[in-house]
Amino acid sequence: MRAKHALILAFLLVILIANNLYVFSLLNQKAKTTIIVRTIDGDTIVTSEGETLRLLNINTPEKNKKGFEEAKNFLAQFENKTIRIEITEKDKYGRSLARVFTPQYLNLEIVRQGYANKYLVQESELNEFSEAEESAIKNTLGIWEISPGSDCITSKINPEKETIKIINSCSELKFKNWIVKEEGRKEYIFSDIAFSEINLHTKNGMNNKTDIFWNSAQNIWNDDRDTLYIFDSERRLVHHNSYGY
Repeated sequence: MRAKHALILAFLLVILIANNLYVFSLLNQKAKTTIIVRTIDGDTIVTSEGETLRLLNINTPEKNKKGFEEAKNFLAQFENKTIRIEITEKDKYGRSLARVFTPQYLNLEIVRQGYANKYLVQESELNEFSEAEESAIKNTLGIWEISPGSDCITSKINPEKETIKIINSCSELKFKNWIVKEEGRKEYIFSDIAFSEINLHTKNGMNNKTDIFWNSAQNIWNDDRDTLYIFDSERRLVHHNSYGY
């Protein structure tokens, strides 16, 4: 009986080792060196193999948005240089998501220099990217120009109910064309309104004195972690509030 148990245990150990070697082999296949031949924007490149890579954990301004050219130019300085990449998965557009090393960890450096906000950060890297963004904001680097109204706004986020309570302590603020943004691309633009406290709902509804509605067909706020950014009409940062980090 003991011999039988020993054989079973040995068989299970062999399977475990084989599985680990297989996973290790797959990881090694996804890590390689390549050359950046083209910069599409501040977080997307094309390699010498013709592969489009989206940098993991970050989001830079979209075309025609404030900071787009600066972010793109920062990344473009690495064109025609050899980099090391670690591909993790594909995004919904079919692009490979990757960590890029130059040899510094470029994804993190872009956030640290203020050319991107953190975005869908991997669990193992939450502290690094959150601290890098906070440092860039504190030092007003890159996209993080601070609005004169930055001391006036606080917020409370309820991601499950898809609502944000925005509290304004400065009566003189003008909210027309102010922007509410999450970590990705989704934005809400304020109309010409005034308030001391208001609830912003993701879903459909009719605006009134206490509640305004994004009228989005999709949920905006991730259940696990996300960040609320509020910008003024000149796209200067007024307020930010993260949860799950």
